[in-house]
Amino acid sequence: MVHIQDDLAKAQDEFLPLGDPEFVKNPYPWFERLRKERPLHRLPNGTYVVSRYHDIVKYGRLPELTILEPEDAPENAFTAGFGDTMLSREGPAHVALRGRTAKWFTPPLIRQYAAAAEKAVNQVLDDYQPGEVIDGHHKLGMIPTHALMCDALQLPTDDPESAVSAMLDVMRGISSVATAKDDEIAAQGFAYLRSRVMDLISYKKENPGTGLADALIKAEENGEITREEMIQTLSLFWGSGAHNPSYLIGAALEYFAGHPDLYQIYREKPEKRRAILNEIIRLFPAELSFIRNTTKPVEILGTLIPERTPVRFLLNSANRDPDVFPDPDKVDIDRPPKAMPLSFGIGPHACAGTAIARIGAEIIFDIVANRVRRIELAGDSVFDATDRSRAFISQALRLYLD
Repeated sequence: MVHIQDDLAKAQDEFLPLGDPEFVKNPYPWFERLRKERPLHRLPNGTYVVSRYHDIVKYGRLPELTILEPEDAPENAFTAGFGDTMLSREGPAHVALRGRTAKWFTPPLIRQYAAAAEKAVNQVLDDYQPGEVIDGHHKLGMIPTHALMCDALQLPTDDPESAVSAMLDVMRGISSVATAKDDEIAAQGFAYLRSRVMDLISYKKENPGTGLADALIKAEENGEITREEMIQTLSLFWGSGAHNPSYLIGAALEYFAGHPDLYQIYREKPEKRRAILNEIIRLFPAELSFIRNTTKPVEILGTLIPERTPVRFLLNSANRDPDVFPDPDKVDIDRPPKAMPLSFGIGPHACAGTAIARIGAEIIFDIVANRVRRIELAGDSVFDATDRSRAFISQALRLYLD
């Protein structure tokens, strides 16, 4: 990734001022204009941007687009840290690595791992004292979702804070306005993940089991995958198990606090729970866009885009496209099932953790709904936000238990 100079970090484009704090905080007015006036927009750095739902679905899967950067592109922190994972592979190599882990995240297996998340949530609620202010994102999001992933990996559930903190550092490096300093911070995040995972590999060799971590270590020992593929894949899953899912949990908690009538429906009508969570997933994606590079000239919306050109697809714009989601800024629990959010991406590189994030959220909120009659904000939430991702840093909540 070629970084802009620090003093240009807030350089603005009229339609997409990616470095503007106001845009990062609330990009939706810009997206509305973009969809109407520039459904295909070219940024000053040459990147093309696609913003409408149906266009993203149509063009985001084109075979002429690749997740790989051009061969002569300079190495950056992301390719150095996750270059040997499914995130940086195409074709058979991608299918093989993804298939090796996907079988561990089927809904029946996820529900087996769920006992760890259930225990964590119930422990938080058992310990809660009336009137106490807690960090909801941390207690009800980060801790249980990390426990869920660690149960799949069969690794200790300690240290969720450091895992999420490292991933936040990593995400800074993929911002479109990332500076050299951001890349340095991202490299430090990757270094922590690798160091921690090396310790966990040693732990597994002393405490073997039957989890995903054991399977990856065995695959490397048998020569089925490389050592880097094993280390980086473990880093990816251990680090990301709570990163994006905890944002989903925090967003739902905050929305329920601000819309107690909707939370009451959630509590009283279990048949509506999936639809409500689906709308929250739509409104509050953790990762806001994805980028692909053209491998040959390709036509998008009547424009011939040259080879070796990045194309950015705005998922959070698509999720509020009124042509697909009428009254797009509100939760509508009666939207037709075909109006599905794009929060987890599309195509072969859609998020590998989609099922565990969705099912984990359902399990956590089933417990919350059964035990908590009201959720109340007790202060302003603090976010880590860029043009590419969003995460909670802290979230002050007060709970009222049955």
